[in-house]
Amino acid sequence: MGCHFLLQGIFPTQGSNPGLPHCRQTLRDQVGFLLAVPPLSHCQASQCWAQPPVIILFSLPPLFQHRDLSNGEATRKLPQGVVYGVVRRSDQNQQKEMVVYGWTTNQLKEEMNYIKDVRATLEKVRKRMYGDYDEMRQKIRQLTQELSVSQAKQDYLENHIQTQSSALDSFNDMNAALASDSISLQKTLVDVTLENSNIKDQIRNLQQTYTASMDKLREKQRQLDAAQVENKLLKMKVESSQQANAEVMREMTRKLYSQYEEKLQEEQQRHNAEKEALLEETNSFLKAIEEANKKMQAAEISLEEKDQRIGELDRLIERMEKERHQLQLQLLEHETEMSVEITDSNKERYQQLEEASASLRERIRHLDDMVHCQQKKVKQMVEEYETKVHA
Repeated sequence: MGCHFLLQGIFPTQGSNPGLPHCRQTLRDQVGFLLAVPPLSHCQASQCWAQPPVIILFSLPPLFQHRDLSNGEATRKLPQGVVYGVVRRSDQNQQKEMVVYGWTTNQLKEEMNYIKDVRATLEKVRKRMYGDYDEMRQKIRQLTQELSVSQAKQDYLENHIQTQSSALDSFNDMNAALASDSISLQKTLVDVTLENSNIKDQIRNLQQTYTASMDKLREKQRQLDAAQVENKLLKMKVESSQQANAEVMREMTRKLYSQYEEKLQEEQQRHNAEKEALLEETNSFLKAIEEANKKMQAAEISLEEKDQRIGELDRLIERMEKERHQLQLQLLEHETEMSVEITDSNKERYQQLEEASASLRERIRHLDDMVHCQQKKVKQMVEEYETKVHA
């Protein structure tokens, strides 16, 4: 079995001129014979050096295995199972020469497998890089499309915000008017409460006068009881003095009795007159209190009815304003669609949009009139209520 040699070249970049004759001479000096490497032209040599490293195996006959070297060294036997490789030095300071290295077959196989793995890994990396680049281009294209769509949406939203801001200004004016009306209603409510408090004060004063008159009546009743007791005492005195001076005592007693009877009748008449006067005054006060309570209840009921009516009108106005806002949005959509250039294909659609826009404008005008009419009604109700309260 012959000895095998490996020629491995670590090649420079494309365009450099490797020294192939020098490599042949080095092999002749080291091995003792020239390897069977065919001569290459300049173009073939440049192509060979530009390609990846190649492995060239040579088989030598047994008679060359014990040949003496040309540099005068002693005859030695080449080792079995060893592969020699020729490597060019990459150091720029050194001379351009080839160096012979020896490897075992197992090391050579491991190196070959390592090179194959590296090439496969580089191929995978290349495919992944180009695949990621395509995905990045697609994503960039999608992002540009999304940016254009978002810009269009932003323009639409700006126009929509402008229209809504104008609508909000008009609504703010209407709200200010309603707020002024509500303030006037609150003022009237405050006036009514003040009147109610005055009525309550009058009722309290009437109650105080009634209690004072009742106290006076009790005092008069007490005086009348005292007079009756005194009359009884006098009667007892008269009866006791009848035996001493019957006639005089009878006359005096009669006079005194008549005087006391007259005083008693006068006091009773005056007491009855004062009592009737106080009762009449109390009844008049009670009637005034009842009338004031009735007026207060009627005022509260009418105020609640007015509040309910005003609340219903406010809700109706709010619903009409919402409907008007929706109609304005539809009109804005039609106008934006009509702002596109008219062609023969969309001429019929343009006429339909124009008719729909006209009907929407008419409905909006009608709603404005209704809102104005309802606001007038609210103001009239408030004015009527104020006039009733002041009256």
